[in-house]
Amino acid sequence: MTNAQAAIVMVMIAISAAVWWLWWRRWRRFGAICASEPFPQTPINIVALLLAVTYIWLSLITVVMPEAREPVTTISLSSVQAGCATRVVLAGLLCGLLWFGPRSLRDFGFTLRDWRRQVSDGLETAHASFLPVLALLLATSWWREPTEKNLLLRLLEQDVGLATLAWVLVAAVICAPLLEELLFRVILLGWLKTKTSSTHAVGISSIAFAMVHGPLDGAALMPLALLLGSLYDRRHSFLSVVVAHAFFNLWNIALTMAAR
Repeated sequence: MTNAQAAIVMVMIAISAAVWWLWWRRWRRFGAICASEPFPQTPINIVALLLAVTYIWLSLITVVMPEAREPVTTISLSSVQAGCATRVVLAGLLCGLLWFGPRSLRDFGFTLRDWRRQVSDGLETAHASFLPVLALLLATSWWREPTEKNLLLRLLEQDVGLATLAWVLVAAVICAPLLEELLFRVILLGWLKTKTSSTHAVGISSIAFAMVHGPLDGAALMPLALLLGSLYDRRHSFLSVVVAHAFFNLWNIALTMAAR
């Protein structure tokens, strides 16, 4: 770890500790970290649900059964660009399906009303996740291989050109949070809440989110997944979970850049 990386990690730990202290103060004073937004449970479009579950299932297969695909150790810039395009198209299709019929995207938390609070909730959640995620990363470090590192971060280690950095930012900070929050929070969690309790819905959707990132990364990301699920369950804000996810990924990119 370089001095720059160590400095970033210390800043992350300090911010995360401050957020947990703030949450503890709120809980002591108000009995809750934040107030829950009342909202009616909205039925999920069946086509959107099937598309989301299929995508998640295929992603799980490639992780659980790596022999189902050729091992990928590197990724090209053109592959990143194609992946961004695919995610944008799929996210647009899912949004269109959710909007189809009598529903409104507002019913699923798509709103800019009180956007400052939504962004603040997202930033708090992202920074709160650092401490538990870092702890689990350290706990699993003995079993980690260099080839298991995220392909986007590996590309950034090999090529720090402006074009590469720009596309990695687009992929990790914009496209991935938009699509994954649609899949796991809006659709999967939203549907599960119509079938079971909020606690079970958050737990199941969080496990699915963690599993598609692989066994070791998934274990480390479980706190983030639970915090994102709890945030969407309480606040019903798509903007909040996207901001949280995006800033978490942004800090990881900053750590990778600091290694050079």
